[in-house]
Amino acid sequence: AFYSPEKLVRPVQDLIAGTRAVGKGDFGTRLPLPSRDEMGFLVHSFNDMTKRLRRAREETTRSQMAVERERERLSIILARLSTGVIAIGRDLLLRSANQAAGNILGVDLERGIGQPLDALASENPRFERFAGEVTARLAKGEEEWREQMDLKPEAGGARVLVCACTPLPGDDHAENEHERQGGYVIVFDDISALLQAQRDAAWGEVARRVAHEIKNPLTPIQLSAERMRGGYLE
Repeated sequence: AFYSPEKLVRPVQDLIAGTRAVGKGDFGTRLPLPSRDEMGFLVHSFNDMTKRLRRAREETTRSQMAVERERERLSIILARLSTGVIAIGRDLLLRSANQAAGNILGVDLERGIGQPLDALASENPRFERFAGEVTARLAKGEEEWREQMDLKPEAGGARVLVCACTPLPGDDHAENEHERQGGYVIVFDDISALLQAQRDAAWGEVARRVAHEIKNPLTPIQLSAERMRGGYLE
């Protein structure tokens, strides 16, 4: 009388304990097969479910590790670039920036992660001009653009930047709110030295041509003067 109810209840108790263990995240739980009847089929289905859950979690863990490795590689690449790269959300909060971006704009952008562009603009006139241009274009709905941005001397030192902006798509399944909303990536490079070198080269070419134009009439004048000197010196 005691043995029969225990034999019937034991698989149910094991199944309840296994369900609680799975609910706590222990996907390695395996229940012994009591028999080949309906209860045995239920226990077999439970074991198959936990095996699939364990495989899915292992695959998710591997995918997360791969994503983290790619993020680390991307961070290393961005840190070594001489081109400035910043990422902002659709709420215009600074999400990330490499060191080159701060050097070009003259602002410590790493310290400003998570702050709005307007708050950082007050620290540097050059960045204020840059943030104003970016904010104005995004306010007009221009999410993808490429242009040359001239930061005037009154904006904290003459700088000419080549900027490109592209939108980041949102991910509805992402855990991070910023990743779900998406944002923008702005890539820019300082071409002030290049433009100055081009201007110097242009002026050098002008000077060479002017010297050539002056030298052309001077040569026959010199020859005529030497001929007159030789003929009339005595």
